[in-house]
Amino acid sequence: MKVSTSNTATIAICILLLLVMAACSSDDSTTSAGEPVATAAPTTTVAATTTPAPTTTPAPQTTVAPTITPDAEPKFELDGTLDLTTDEINDMVAFVEEANGREFKWKPKLVMQSIEEFETAMKPSEEHLAHIEARSEHTARYLQSIGHTTLGPDDLFEVMNGASTSTDLISGRYDPDTDTVFIPEGALAGDLFNAILVHELSHALDGQYVDLGAVIDEVIELSAQDEITDDVFAIRAIVEGRASYVQNLWMMQNNVIPEAAEPGDDLDDVPTSAIVSIVLPYQLGAQSIAQLGGAAETWNLFDERPTSSEQMMFPARIGTDLPVEVPLPEADGTVYTSGVLGAEGVILLAIGEQLLPSQTDIINAITAAEGWGGDRFVLTGTDTESCLTVDMVADTEADLAELETLFQSWAESASVEGNVRTALVTDQTLRLTSCAPFVS
Repeated sequence: MKVSTSNTATIAICILLLLVMAACSSDDSTTSAGEPVATAAPTTTVAATTTPAPTTTPAPQTTVAPTITPDAEPKFELDGTLDLTTDEINDMVAFVEEANGREFKWKPKLVMQSIEEFETAMKPSEEHLAHIEARSEHTARYLQSIGHTTLGPDDLFEVMNGASTSTDLISGRYDPDTDTVFIPEGALAGDLFNAILVHELSHALDGQYVDLGAVIDEVIELSAQDEITDDVFAIRAIVEGRASYVQNLWMMQNNVIPEAAEPGDDLDDVPTSAIVSIVLPYQLGAQSIAQLGGAAETWNLFDERPTSSEQMMFPARIGTDLPVEVPLPEADGTVYTSGVLGAEGVILLAIGEQLLPSQTDIINAITAAEGWGGDRFVLTGTDTESCLTVDMVADTEADLAELETLFQSWAESASVEGNVRTALVTDQTLRLTSCAPFVS
């Protein structure tokens, strides 16, 4: 079953929108400081006065006492200052509760941090960082093999680690261990700041009903496995898709349109496919949450998860369309890693080289990804070369033809010197190969 053309176009437009936000979220303006919201000063309202026409005996002048209108009781705790009133944040809290169909069990805690504090807190644990560094050659070889970077392992590790903690790409976070929403001061301002606050408040509400810390630990554990699996995307898309759905709903109801700014320097050397891989769970997850009835109707996904990126992207297939197990392809050279690319991988290979792909390119990639039936890849290499070999099957012959057309175009579009790609169908299996010189 295929999604309708209109739904596919909507997904494409939303991906483009979020890619613009990801690429252009850096803003040199700072959030103006205001009174602490938790202890906001009351607003003084003075009755209007009129000047009467003069008379022979002027009427005695009277003074109208000011009316004091304090803000409502805050439905949150705040450490720091925001250029928002208590009522404005209370409205966001109420919106998040209504969109999710549940109330906060206790007041969410908001903490403003300097950008330095925020980025320091975003750094992975020493154990996780050591694992990432140990696999840095695998990551570099994979991205080099498909023509997405020419950086060596050490340089790539440095830029990727910097991007993962940069406020150019991450403008708010919820920490389930401390049950706190952290916002970097000055990263964004105005409506975009408010939209991010709604997103993080939605995470905070989830965290009062679901052990998000355990969910995050599971993602880290799955990501650390030698055999790459396809269910990591599904988990991330549930967590970020629910919050993004609420955020998008708030933006639509408040007529908020993201404004483009210049990309931050921290992202200059980051492979585009790495940025796209961060964006996809947010927007495709939000689209799936919308198709399933919204955040209030999808609490069950935390317990009844999709088992593949395809199921999460196309939720009508949850529980019915199971991926086909494909044998590991044979390839020459030292094996560095292997696993499943999934429907997510189809999109990343097809449009991952473009930070702002055309709507047509996105539609073609999504249409082909929907026909994905299963795959297996192996990354091999020598001292001078890295190669990716993928065997992929489709749901139907028509789906296989769409995948073949997509990847024949991909094979012909290699732009990095020395990157050689092929896409060939044999016995109902599409084999992709992509090799490039190894840069140490």
